[in-house]
Amino acid sequence: MIKLFVVGYPLDIQEADLMDIFSIHGAIHSIELLRDKVTQRHKGFGFVEMEDQADADRAIAAVNGMVLKGRKIRVKLADEDRAERPRTFKTNHFHSQELQGNASSDASNTESFKNKRPRKLMSNTFRAEN
Repeated sequence: MIKLFVVGYPLDIQEADLMDIFSIHGAIHSIELLRDKVTQRHKGFGFVEMEDQADADRAIAAVNGMVLKGRKIRVKLADEDRAERPRTFKTNHFHSQELQGNASSDASNTESFKNKRPRKLMSNTFRAEN
């Protein structure tokens, strides 16, 4: 089975409509359109499993870029090894509790705050007068 990632389809589309579009290009094993758990509305992406690679290639070539109800559909091969790869996260820009527990970092942080002047508060005296 070859899994295709489909995104950008209209949110009011049904699985049967996508089956009609993809079945022209080859045999379909399954279609899964992801929905929100609370509202049960489509999230706008899903997966289509095709029977073989040739059918999947034909479907990608034909459906990728197709405009349906004013929305452009994009189709590509799904990352099968996504679960095996570790996710990468951006570094945290805030100091963790471990760093704040260090006395030298606390002293340097408080000294840098002492050297700064407080923000000047703006009063309402600068109103435009007619």
